[in-house]
Amino acid sequence: MKIIKHKKGQFIIFATLIIAIMIISIGTIMYSTVTYFKHERWQEYLMVIDNIELGSQRVVEISLANYTSTFNDTQILINNLNQWQTNLTKAYPGFGVALTPFNVTLENGNQSINSHISNLTYFSKASANFNFNITSVGLTGYKFVASAFLGVILNAAYDDNELVIFVAVEKEDSTPVTNLDKDSFFINNTKLDDITNSTLTHFYEMDNGVLRIIYRIVILNEPEPSNVLVAVVDARNIKVIANSTVTQS
Repeated sequence: MKIIKHKKGQFIIFATLIIAIMIISIGTIMYSTVTYFKHERWQEYLMVIDNIELGSQRVVEISLANYTSTFNDTQILINNLNQWQTNLTKAYPGFGVALTPFNVTLENGNQSINSHISNLTYFSKASANFNFNITSVGLTGYKFVASAFLGVILNAAYDDNELVIFVAVEKEDSTPVTNLDKDSFFINNTKLDDITNSTLTHFYEMDNGVLRIIYRIVILNEPEPSNVLVAVVDARNIKVIANSTVTQS
């Protein structure tokens, strides 16, 4: 079941998802058999549904992380979802379990944004809609969505031999991404932690009604560049790349 090639250890994550759901399935069946005359079986099946939703979310996140490691394999999300669909069917033999993904998207780019930091946000995102059935218990047409997003708003200025970069980082639902450190940032393809005379701080700020966490990067004694390329990698290994013209303060 080796469907992930780019990130070491993520095959294990996929296998763990399947094992966890199979364990839950066995527990659900045993518990339902004992309590059939005491409770409706739907509560136990809802537990399975919740875990399948969680597993589908992880598949989307892992696929986006793998895609953004090279930005080449545009089919990785579809391929992984197909494998996930097959694995779930095997995990529930005789239950009539069917998970069908549709409206699958995987992309990176930029779009306009209403922000005083910059008028562009750069993003990497993936999403998939799902239709889920357990025909053995009459559950059909259950739908849910799994999505992953990482966005960056970037501004850079040069002042008195210092390159100052402001980076607002957010994930799904415009949620600020916290706990990023120097290992999370790459400046012109060099990890920030490897750049001497660099500092990283952060602060929170309301930006046109949206609470953002803004990371401030300062690089001392840096020759004045005309533009800067910034890559950000979050805890899920999802990467987004942004660039900005460097203004003179």
